[in-house]
Amino acid sequence: MTRRVALLLSLGALLLAALIVNVVRSEDGLAPPTPRVAPSTGSLTATPLDGEVASRAGATTAGPVGRSVCGTAVLRSPYDYTGPAGPYRSGTAGLPTFGEPGTDFPHAKAGRVLPPETADYENWQLEPDTVYYLAPGVHYGSFSANSGDVFVGGYADGRGSVLDGQYRRFTAIDSNITIGEQTNVTIQYLTIQKFTPYVDQTAINQTGAGGWQLLNSTVTLNVPGGGMFAATDAILRDNCLTMNGQYGFQASETIRGDSLTGGPYNVWIENNEISYNDTCGLSGLLQNESLGWRDYNPVPEQYRNPHCGVVEGNGNQGGFKLWATNGVMIRGNWIHHNWGVGGWADTNNANTTWTGNTITDNENGGIWEEVSYNFSITNNYLARNNLTDGPDNPEFPMPAIYVSESGSDTKNGGVPPCAMPSCIASGMPGYPGVSVIDGNTLVDNGGGIFLWQNSDRYCNDGFDSVCTLPRGGEKGPFSMAGCAANLPDATLNRSTYVGEVTGSPPQNYWDGCMWATQNVTVSGNRIDFNPANIPGCTEEAWPACGANGIFSQYGGPNENAEGADVPTQITFFQNNRWTRNVYNGPSTFYVWNQGNPENPVSWAQWTAPLTDHIPCTSGAQRSSGSCLGPFGQDAGSIFRPDAAPSPSPSQ
Repeated sequence: MTRRVALLLSLGALLLAALIVNVVRSEDGLAPPTPRVAPSTGSLTATPLDGEVASRAGATTAGPVGRSVCGTAVLRSPYDYTGPAGPYRSGTAGLPTFGEPGTDFPHAKAGRVLPPETADYENWQLEPDTVYYLAPGVHYGSFSANSGDVFVGGYADGRGSVLDGQYRRFTAIDSNITIGEQTNVTIQYLTIQKFTPYVDQTAINQTGAGGWQLLNSTVTLNVPGGGMFAATDAILRDNCLTMNGQYGFQASETIRGDSLTGGPYNVWIENNEISYNDTCGLSGLLQNESLGWRDYNPVPEQYRNPHCGVVEGNGNQGGFKLWATNGVMIRGNWIHHNWGVGGWADTNNANTTWTGNTITDNENGGIWEEVSYNFSITNNYLARNNLTDGPDNPEFPMPAIYVSESGSDTKNGGVPPCAMPSCIASGMPGYPGVSVIDGNTLVDNGGGIFLWQNSDRYCNDGFDSVCTLPRGGEKGPFSMAGCAANLPDATLNRSTYVGEVTGSPPQNYWDGCMWATQNVTVSGNRIDFNPANIPGCTEEAWPACGANGIFSQYGGPNENAEGADVPTQITFFQNNRWTRNVYNGPSTFYVWNQGNPENPVSWAQWTAPLTDHIPCTSGAQRSSGSCLGPFGQDAGSIFRPDAAPSPSPSQ
């Protein structure tokens, strides 16, 4: 669930589209957009942005691109069998081996070759722990898997294995949970395309069974929903997730949920290429009169899949989204040209790691952490994100890394690392003391790094259907019932700016019932910003272009609140710190109150050290909403507003 406080979605993705597409006839006579196919793999290919188009867009092309997966050899199956269909023995030439230690699939007990044909397999037609080899060619159909099943493709005579839904089937590979959870299914070396899951549903693992693996596969052209549900103990590695209607994947639906969050846990997302998702336009239409935008559709016409049907833009889209997860590793992926956010942790996610990713050219921000806990964002490269959604919301900072009501709680018992056995066994990290944004390189994004806290986002606010996670989540005092009973009378100590202990049972309900941006360290990052490289980055069209900072808006969780309470908490009392960053170019800084007329504040105001007297707390400041600072941030940092950023920044 998301609240978009003055936040919508991204010109850059439109202008920076990087696929060459052809229109081909589909089986039902329509002509959906289909990218060029690489004959070596049967997978999609991407090509660099045409130099002339890039010049017109004012786009930068400097800096690294991510590791390509789409259309590369990593998707090509090593299996080349094209003989008779039916059961086979392990060791048959050209087929996957199984059943022994050291074989391809040691847990499997049988193997079966399936020829290219039209067939839908119910689970009673399949055996558990069986390798199903889909021979090279197009398979029109779907599968209802049993536990331990393997669906693996081949490659021969220039053809890979394709599972095609013909835009007539909702799911590609799922399972029948009426007979129990079907776990540990593996999908490898397949192209899975043209299925029609509903919005917020997926073509793969719609039921949310645990332990599913998607490896070396292409998932594309599935609309209007997404590609796959990454449920508990899921692994997505070396895949091309591209041109799906809503997301490349989601982590939300699961049968075995985490003891704290209730959602998937121990999820590994590594070395994938996640691109051009939300072709159905759930990001919605954009507005900016200065740029001539009236109900502007950011999805270029050639990417709009005619099989989307009529969908309503709801803000839930992009490369991928996490909901109520605990322990997700997002490592080494190339996340680019998605409409919406590149990667979004939205609502009660805990202990999420983002590291070593290349995140570029997404319509909205590159990384969002929203109403979540305990995250680490380190050593990522982010470029040209939020160039479209920024002008749609020109007065509000639209950054590459956006933190909204998220951080590490230290006031109310905290949120521990994932305690589920598979998280512990896999070494999944956690961040209960501090959330970290460190060592990232940001180049020519619509904005840099921004910490925001919505002053009226709290448990039982009528918008969120879940409650906060400290002290055991719904099992603790900060449940829906506990906050409904106690938050209306909660008070804030305006000397310490920590909530008073009140209510029954006695707790700090002020802080415990609110999602808060707290204990976030922003350090060692490099932010290169050149307005000349960003379309629409002018005072008239987009005044907040290039912004960083930290603020809330006037408001509060109950009638005892004064308007400046939450802005003062997030800015001065919740241990949010910038240090040792480097800013090349004229980045700006917004702080304290969203309506502060001093915004953007000067570098001197932003960095001047705090004294014993905390600013923004006088009666005049609180009533006027205006504060000059100082704000005590970016100690040891470097600001070079006139610097020309390096033409080829390294990651």
